[in-house]
Amino acid sequence: MTNLSPEVHCNTFKNVHLVSPLLHAYEFTTRASKNITEYEFLEEYARNRAWHFNLSKIRSFLKHRENAIVITCPNERIEWVNKGFTRMTGYDANEAVGKFPNFLQGIETSAVIRKEIREKLAIKTTFSGEVLNYRKDGEQYLCKVEILPIFNNDKVLCNFIALEREVN
Repeated sequence: MTNLSPEVHCNTFKNVHLVSPLLHAYEFTTRASKNITEYEFLEEYARNRAWHFNLSKIRSFLKHRENAIVITCPNERIEWVNKGFTRMTGYDANEAVGKFPNFLQGIETSAVIRKEIREKLAIKTTFSGEVLNYRKDGEQYLCKVEILPIFNNDKVLCNFIALEREVN
């Protein structure tokens, strides 16, 4: 089992040390390449991070292959995305890890929605709404997003998880 200690975690993205983010991405890739489902991967990740969060909502969400999941650290840098994210956006996991999720937003993304997301995350509460995002090829798509703060057993914020589905 790979160690996902906080030292190899998102806060290292702020540092100049370039090995830590690569090591972190390697750990996720190694674990994700095991013959386990995305849900099993998330269960193991949640256990290692001591999430105080009921994963049952994620299980049903993952039943739809087109749905995207994005996990960020408390500083909101992407740590992991599922395959649904790649199908929805056109970006591979290695293109997303380490970036802020707003890299998907563009000129026509509502400033009001952007502000609301920032405000909700700043006070560590749930955001739910529709966001106009852009795929890798520049095509716009409307996305229903629910961003949930994830706390550990000590009530310390350890991640945000975004559940995203495209609105047709």
